Amino acid sequence: MVYDSCFDIIGPIMVGPSSSHTAGVVSIGKFVHDFLGGEPEAAHIVFYDSFSETYKGHGTDKAVIGGLLGMDTDDKRIREAIELAARRKVALTFECQGDCPYYDHPNTVLITATRANATAIIGGVSIGGGISKIFSINGCELDLPLNLAYELEAIRTKYEEKPRYVAYAGGA
Repeated sequence: MVYDSCFDIIGPIMVGPSSSHTAGVVSIGKFVHDFLGGEPEAAHIVFYDSFSETYKGHGTDKAVIGGLLGMDTDDKRIREAIELAARRKVALTFECQGDCPYYDHPNTVLITATRANATAIIGGVSIGGGISKIFSINGCELDLPLNLAYELEAIRTKYEEKPRYVAYAGGA
């Protein structure tokens, strides 16, 4: 892992209570939001391992939804993200699992989100200190740290949805 400044180690300005279970997850949700070009109409969120055990107490559910709605880590509306999503009629489902078969880390989430005619299946992991990364887009493995600059359009083009990736998320 490469750090650009001491703030990458200390962590971001954030709504708590946890840099790993809150701030890092907001970043993953926000990546999905940006990848789709805006707020999804529906999302299925699978929490693995530690996330599945503590997501309500640490606000991980609110954090991922806040990111999906386009919020940043310091947005106080994260606390109300579930209610905001309901008012905006974003269809959300959650699933809790044990060990993740796609990535070996206790703070792992797999998000299948749909906006207009686009669906993205994005796997992310919150490493700690608010630092997270994307490890998979539509079934293709990658290592994209979200604390470093990246070119979203190039990523979107390279990992656009392809029908063969449906099986990755347990679909058909």
